Amino acid sequence: MEVKKREADLDTQTPRKRQRTHKGTGIEELPDDVIVDILSRMSIKDAVRTSVLSSRWRYLWMSMSVTLEFHDKDIATRKKFRAFVKHVLELYNRVDGLVIHFSNTRQKTESTAIDHWVYSAMLKQVKRFELDLSADCGFHCSYEFPSFVKLLTQFHRDKYRQFGSMRSSLRYLNGFVSLRTLKLVDVDIQDEMVQYFLDSCPCIEQLCIRASDATKHLRVVDPLPNLKELEISDCCNLESLEISATNLASCTYQGSEISLPFKKTRDPFELTLGGVFCKSFVYEPNKHSSYSAQLVKLVLNLQTEDVQRESIKRTIAPPEFHQFGSLKQLELNIVSKVGRSLLFFTSLIDASPLLHEFKLKIDYLVSRPWYLDYEIKSMIPFPEVTPEEAKRFRHKNLKVVKMVGYCGCLSEENFLVHLLKNSPSVETIFIDTDCDYYSDHWDNFVVMYRLRQDGKYPMIKPATREATLMDNDVSKQFDSRKCEETVKSRHYSMGNNKLWTQFDARIHARILRSRFPSPIKFVIT
Repeated sequence: MEVKKREADLDTQTPRKRQRTHKGTGIEELPDDVIVDILSRMSIKDAVRTSVLSSRWRYLWMSMSVTLEFHDKDIATRKKFRAFVKHVLELYNRVDGLVIHFSNTRQKTESTAIDHWVYSAMLKQVKRFELDLSADCGFHCSYEFPSFVKLLTQFHRDKYRQFGSMRSSLRYLNGFVSLRTLKLVDVDIQDEMVQYFLDSCPCIEQLCIRASDATKHLRVVDPLPNLKELEISDCCNLESLEISATNLASCTYQGSEISLPFKKTRDPFELTLGGVFCKSFVYEPNKHSSYSAQLVKLVLNLQTEDVQRESIKRTIAPPEFHQFGSLKQLELNIVSKVGRSLLFFTSLIDASPLLHEFKLKIDYLVSRPWYLDYEIKSMIPFPEVTPEEAKRFRHKNLKVVKMVGYCGCLSEENFLVHLLKNSPSVETIFIDTDCDYYSDHWDNFVVMYRLRQDGKYPMIKPATREATLMDNDVSKQFDSRKCEETVKSRHYSMGNNKLWTQFDARIHARILRSRFPSPIKFVIT
């Protein structure tokens, strides 16, 4: 009973008296570094709240090591966004990562603010720096990453004057020495600056250069002891690329056809390809046999093309593939037209005897009433293969098949039936039907039946038959499914004037499932 009484007495004490009782004990005795480490394990919002505990705690949260992420869509105007980013960067002493998404940067006046973000990342010696300036409309902002001269002038003016040579003073430019991840999207960066990051950042693990018009010649060559992931995509002026990094585990290249870029890579190796180079990989496999044997995962992005400008001949069936001896995962992201045969891709599966998982993601082109059908067909990046021409094979290791963007048309059924007949080892099939109509081309000539993505708006509008549907013109007050289907049926047809919906796709998927009894498991979403 005495113990309970003492506990009760302690609980009924006034706050000031309790404070005197516990003075000199508990968390207040911990050094600042330990408290900051504790705060770093909390959310930024909760950590800031601790500033009201005492005068000692008031500024401790500013010493936390944090990753700051900013997105201009969360703030109304560019001016407010720039001011907000600047204010927050001034508050924090330790920043582990800085991620900034700043779209629609059409004005050259923005470059000063962006330069400041780069300098801040350098000054705070961040480990992760991501700068994404891409706009939804596809406009290239033409911002150029600061050159050596800019960086040296900003932070090392005295040393630069002392040594006189830019190259000899580079060793003092060590603000990014801790950098592990660098991702630049829609940022023009010169070749020598990319080389600087590779040479002067020994800890760098991930490097992404996407949509840089200034990048022309790149060499990603050892020694790069920690580089694990590399992406070079959509650099339209790239003329040469050499990759020789034995520790590189994953690489993404999307762009023009260049001479053999992969000189030496890790075994095993994961590869993602897109653009014209991807088509070369499919239609001219002999050019890539030196490294394709090391692949354990392959992702091919076969997007739309202009056949008149296409230099690679598309054959009815690709040549015999013998080099995918290690491949275990194959993912194809393709653009097609409803009803067009998909059997062309079974040859890739047959060429991968150890393949365990196959995924096919389809974006369907849907022609507008005034757009000629043959022009749509010319944009499809693969030839049609009839069931008679499709190769017969027997795959013993394929376990999982995934089809994303399924709408329930006959070509999808033919593909899955052919695959299952030739792959008796398949155990599970995933069919994803969560798609809708979205505008994908700026000229509004083509509509995609595709997965929902950020920045894509449904091509629906409660209007008359004669009304023209424009991008981003979706009225929230007309969102019923019935209204949407009525409007879509007035404007878009998908083969024989048939409109596929998610509901129809699920019905077709269930019918297909009934044709293949257990032990094959169908998962329909």
